[in-house]
Amino acid sequence: MATLEETVYRPPLENESALLEISLGCSYGRCTFCRYSDGNTPLQLLSPEMLCENLEELVAQGEQATRMFLLGGNVLAFKSRYLADIFRLVRRYLPGVTQFSMYARADDVAQKTDEQLEELRRGGLDTLYIGVESGNARILENCRKGETPKEIVAALHRLDRVGLSYGLSSILGLGGREMWRQNALDTAALYNEVNPISIRVMTLTPMAGTPLAVEAATGSFRPLTPRQALEEERLLLEAISKTHAPCLFVGTHVSNSVPVKGMLPRDRDRMIEALSNAIAGADDKDLAQDGAIGW
Repeated sequence: MATLEETVYRPPLENESALLEISLGCSYGRCTFCRYSDGNTPLQLLSPEMLCENLEELVAQGEQATRMFLLGGNVLAFKSRYLADIFRLVRRYLPGVTQFSMYARADDVAQKTDEQLEELRRGGLDTLYIGVESGNARILENCRKGETPKEIVAALHRLDRVGLSYGLSSILGLGGREMWRQNALDTAALYNEVNPISIRVMTLTPMAGTPLAVEAATGSFRPLTPRQALEEERLLLEAISKTHAPCLFVGTHVSNSVPVKGMLPRDRDRMIEALSNAIAGADDKDLAQDGAIGW
């Protein structure tokens, strides 16, 4: 299959979805922690010929999925008309596909009208996966996210209004040792304001070549130890409301030293207990993960 990205990045909830790569890179590309922040990965679209070739291969493989995840850093950034054309193209080859999902930034949502979002929903768009990264304004500014917590919440409330589902993700340790408590508490506060179908957490592992890795190497940013990351995750869970609308909490990313997963609020206390047991029973050497993890 013709691809631009060697590694497949898809949300855990899309593990049974058909996959179709649409683009490589991110239309923003300035977050200090991200592999796209080096400026060497311009946003690229797969050509129509490559898309058709890949769809033909899916047909030849006997793909029967009714749901498709469109691969790319933030596919929603593309024009609504182009996305609608992609939906129609997919159905020409795979008429059984009825739902589409993709990654997005909150500002991609902000740049579309309610009418455009509703039209995409009618065309099959079902779920957006959005990295909020943190609910703390200072942390988002420090990592050059280009969005504020208020802007993110406003975008998510718009998705609620137009009937689009969304899964969210955030990064444990993004505030470093100085702001780990604020990161946990403010991110939980953001989650308490919105209605995601899932919350996914990953642990910060500075990637070589990123601005954040340089900050870590020079000492201007101090990453959390594995134990501190678990303490932040525990505080995050403790601060998520016990009356939160049901959603899946996924803390099983390879960067996390102790995997936890469950439905909120039902499994909240069980996951907190698992993290507490790990914090009490192991040292940082036991918990450490090897290497840097990309996103």
